[in-house]
Amino acid sequence: MPVSGFYLSQVKRLQESLGHMGELANRQVGESVACFVTKDTVLAQEVIARDEELDRLEDEHEESIIQIIALNQPVARDLRLLIAYLRTNSSIERAGDLAVNIAKSAIRISDKPPMKPYVDVAQLYELVRALWDDGMRSLLTLDAKLAGELRDRDDKIDDLNQEIITQLIQIGTESPQHIYQATNLIGVSKNLERIADLAVDIADEVIYARLGELRHYRTHHRHAESGAQ
Repeated sequence: MPVSGFYLSQVKRLQESLGHMGELANRQVGESVACFVTKDTVLAQEVIARDEELDRLEDEHEESIIQIIALNQPVARDLRLLIAYLRTNSSIERAGDLAVNIAKSAIRISDKPPMKPYVDVAQLYELVRALWDDGMRSLLTLDAKLAGELRDRDDKIDDLNQEIITQLIQIGTESPQHIYQATNLIGVSKNLERIADLAVDIADEVIYARLGELRHYRTHHRHAESGAQ
């Protein structure tokens, strides 16, 4: 398709807005973990309230993408890029929802005595944050090489999440008075692991946009799990 300056400016604005949305989601995740560790219920409520902004941006981006496609009728790589942006838009909004889940867990256990230091959660969060940063960086630069490196890093996050869950199940079994805290902490760990999956989903969309390869993370895992059964 002939590429007009107007079309390029539309896509550029969309990309920049997705970048802003990704930064907002990143902030939401970081602050949700902080309020869980510090039992800051005021911050937790702020995280929950700010989720409306991510919802609003998701709707705006979806409408913008539909308009760009309708007005410009892109094909091939241009169309793939817009489809990748549309799916990434949903992934970023979903990360915000998972941050809200963590903030709600923070409120639920705010009046409960701590059962163990939250060192493992902090370590898990740092790995997830770095993965999210690189997933968004690959999107904003359309760096397929960087995008292709994220899957292996996600395996380490999966392993750590499983270690945390195993430890917490043991704590809950040995100390029934801590079952409620352990259950909520398991939820936090799982939500962080899912955010990492979303970062890899975003990276997979970059590979799709650049190379036309369908490597969507969730599809990949469904196939892998089906084969293992």
